[in-house]
Amino acid sequence: MDQIDEEEVSFVAQEKANHNIKLPVHLLYEDDGYYVVRFSNLSSNWEALAFGLYQKNDEKETVNVDDVTSDSKTDSTEEIDAHALITTLYSDQRKTKSEEGKGAKNKQEYALLVNELEKDTVKKKMKNYEKAIKVEAKHKRQTQQEMNELQRDMKYQVQEEKADTESKMAMKKDAIQSSDASIQLYKDEQKSLQEKLQKLNKKQQDLAMK
Repeated sequence: MDQIDEEEVSFVAQEKANHNIKLPVHLLYEDDGYYVVRFSNLSSNWEALAFGLYQKNDEKETVNVDDVTSDSKTDSTEEIDAHALITTLYSDQRKTKSEEGKGAKNKQEYALLVNELEKDTVKKKMKNYEKAIKVEAKHKRQTQQEMNELQRDMKYQVQEEKADTESKMAMKKDAIQSSDASIQLYKDEQKSLQEKLQKLNKKQQDLAMK
């Protein structure tokens, strides 16, 4: 979760099978917007789960715990005093994997897990910027080719036609400059992400040594 006051958050979990009962939620690990939580007392046939993340507020908010399935006919809401709903996550038992024997990790293991998640996010962003650079570079080449063709055509044009062609060429030149600016921006972002990845690799090494 980004851009929230981490000291003012609370959690509410309810299962569809017993939507009037709040499940005990235990915060196992938190770091820079990443949260690991555990639900207790979940029934074997819970069907669907609604998990709300709230931030302290002066207004009342409600969460509909029966929105988890499209065939729900009841309207059951849980009112949370003085907390604003940030987001609600839903889980369907039919689509949720169950791993028997998976116990809680220690703080170091959760820190390594979060660090790996951050690295994956950074790598995906870097790949997206690489794709964006290739697309922008292709667009620049096409525009340059069109500009060259316009310039060749001017040899066989009268003065009025040349004025129109020059106007078109000026637009092509602006488009090329815009592509150059975008490519440079993407490269700068890539460089920043590369530095971030190096920091995360260093953090991973430090965590592993604890």
